[in-house]
Amino acid sequence: MRSRLLNDPAWFGATMGFGAMSAVAALNPGGLAALETPSRVLAIILLVCSVVGFVLLLARDIGVREIGRKTLADLRAPLSGPAYATIPGTINVIGIVLIALFPRYVDTAAGWIVILVIATIGTGFGLFLTVIFFVAAFEQIDFEAEDISGIWFIPETAVLLGSVLFAELAMEGPYGSARTFTIIALALMGAGALLFAFTAALFINRLVLHSQVRRTGSAAMWIMLSPMSVTALALHTVTHASVNLAGDWEADVQASSDLLASMLWGFCLWWIAAAAMITRHAGGNAYRFQPSSWAYVFPPAAMTLVTIVLGRYWDSAFMEVLSVVFSVILLLVTLGVGVGAVRAIRAEYRRSGPKTHAAG
Repeated sequence: MRSRLLNDPAWFGATMGFGAMSAVAALNPGGLAALETPSRVLAIILLVCSVVGFVLLLARDIGVREIGRKTLADLRAPLSGPAYATIPGTINVIGIVLIALFPRYVDTAAGWIVILVIATIGTGFGLFLTVIFFVAAFEQIDFEAEDISGIWFIPETAVLLGSVLFAELAMEGPYGSARTFTIIALALMGAGALLFAFTAALFINRLVLHSQVRRTGSAAMWIMLSPMSVTALALHTVTHASVNLAGDWEADVQASSDLLASMLWGFCLWWIAAAAMITRHAGGNAYRFQPSSWAYVFPPAAMTLVTIVLGRYWDSAFMEVLSVVFSVILLLVTLGVGVGAVRAIRAEYRRSGPKTHAAG
């Protein structure tokens, strides 16, 4: 547990990714009745993996890395601070999965309170992190363009996931709370989407005018897919939760938002093609495992999730089939990263093992 490999905070990306995969499985890509039960079982297994892994990583950070003593300094660091957003991101994803898997339990007072606590903790920490990190970026004098990386998109993703979660609360919770939680969801979507737009402009400027992404890893390109996909999902979910606020404009607002969400989904498809080409050009460097390699998992999971949701809204067989293709790719990517993780841990153990025995 003292190795740099096992103590890397990027491992939280695995728990966030497994949570997103659980949400995908809960929706049963393809919609085949025969796969409904297996998909649900798989979703529960993935959810358990996400929760258990999250608890173990928190115990590691508190007990081994003593994260609490230097958290604020770490959050301000341009190369590592945004990575901590995988913690609130995981919390919010777990809340979304619980709603998808156990709607009957969430519809009770106890279940609704549990989801509300999860949403408050995850979104609150996510907002706190975005303020701390971006204010530090505004004030930092010796800021370099090369410091802008794909991990800068993780905080916005956590906030956008919070908007989806509060929108779900507005639809599932007591009637009197719907308006309040819808307004919160709209505010969170605005904050996350605009932060994403500003960060994307900085990131693309950096890629074109400064150090190329091949030098820092192709995972940076894939991470940008996360806030794009979740923004499209938030546009759909939040708008459908805002029935009480839209008034006579309800149908027009929903149609416009779903149209915009679908357009953003289309840009996600283009970005996948660009990211795939850069990954191919990166060669072996793109496939060499590091804890940050878990960043390859959540983006395609989020893209698969929004494809399922929008496809069923539009009643599109094409998008339903595409969601199945994305699900297969997601499974292969996860297996690849998982195998790389096991090999890296074994190699780390072999390097440190003889020294440990010698010391004993």
